[in-house]
Amino acid sequence: MIFQRIFHQLRSNKTLIILCVEVIIMMMGIGLVSPILPQYARTFGVNMTMIGMLITVFGIARMLVDIPAGRLTDKIGRRPVLIVGPLILSLGSIGCAISDTYWIFLAFRFVQGIGSAMYTTAAMVMLADVSTDENRGRLMSFYQGCVLLGAGLGPTMGGFIAQYFGLQAPFYAFAAMGVIASFWAYFSLPESRPSIVKPALRAARSKSNKPVKALLRNTDFILISLITFGVFVTRQGAQNQILPLLASDRLNSNEAQIGFALTVVALIQLVSIFVSGKYSDRAGRKGFITIGGYILVISLLMLTAVDSVRFLLLSCIVMGVGIGMCGTISSAYVADIIPRENYSIGMGTYRAISDLGFVLGPVFLGWLSDIHSFGLALIFNAIFLLVVLVWFQVKAVESRSPAY
Repeated sequence: MIFQRIFHQLRSNKTLIILCVEVIIMMMGIGLVSPILPQYARTFGVNMTMIGMLITVFGIARMLVDIPAGRLTDKIGRRPVLIVGPLILSLGSIGCAISDTYWIFLAFRFVQGIGSAMYTTAAMVMLADVSTDENRGRLMSFYQGCVLLGAGLGPTMGGFIAQYFGLQAPFYAFAAMGVIASFWAYFSLPESRPSIVKPALRAARSKSNKPVKALLRNTDFILISLITFGVFVTRQGAQNQILPLLASDRLNSNEAQIGFALTVVALIQLVSIFVSGKYSDRAGRKGFITIGGYILVISLLMLTAVDSVRFLLLSCIVMGVGIGMCGTISSAYVADIIPRENYSIGMGTYRAISDLGFVLGPVFLGWLSDIHSFGLALIFNAIFLLVVLVWFQVKAVESRSPAY
């Protein structure tokens, strides 16, 4: 019943549907290369640290470009950035496929990160444009569900393509999907930038001559950004790095069992996203963010005590609920508290802080695991999230008044 109502309400939003088709294509493309990236890197004769750099440099590029991409959506519009971003990803993918040294490969991964930042930031700004206080949670939940759908389909396709056509083939397929996404946006996607006359726009911004500094002085914005930073650390460090290694070392789980555990996280997250998105529009964002965050903290502590496959899967279920409640609603909260004329720079800054977690999570939690144990890394992750959540619960305002 919940899903029927959500889809009925979303059918009337043409821009959202078009944007979601594009994000499914893009996330499928990104997912194509994820299962073969380490194996392809090994063909250059590099060690695990250098393989890890391929993920880190992608995140660094995103972090550096998030804010400029936000500014660009103001100058030239959201639509051009959503057209060009996938093309840059395609260029980077072709470069990765034809690289004959590791360092060239690494450079083109940076190019891919630039394209990813442009697309992701522009998409978030457009979502903020087309949503309202009454439906923002549902719209962003639907979008995030499409992200998960594309990301879930991509790895299976990528593994199949690599098996039958070689390790370079997924990069060429990714490039083709980037071109398809760009053409789809060019022919289908309308511009969502508000048609505000330039003098009025300048007047609105004159109240805050330096929007980024103003945002960084906003306690609510900083706290929600730190929560999302913590969620990104959890996703990249705990979920995608420590969980598979922990399952392998403690439980002797094979690749199929580990893959199933990660799929459980994604599926539960998908359900949690839709439910929390719908009800956050009615009951407010803050409660869902804090409850979801506390559930995520519990899941991290559960992982430290994993001693069986059943308990691992239970931990994955709890983690999926927590990320689904906390992650997506955080984006809606940000859009609620940012003035409409500052959506672009606000979303860019928010994405940059979040992507810092994408970069630091695997490195720092991996280092803690190396010097001590998986348990210490997971506990540190949980404590950081807990401190920020309590701070948020005490200090932050409710961005959307409950409307029952």
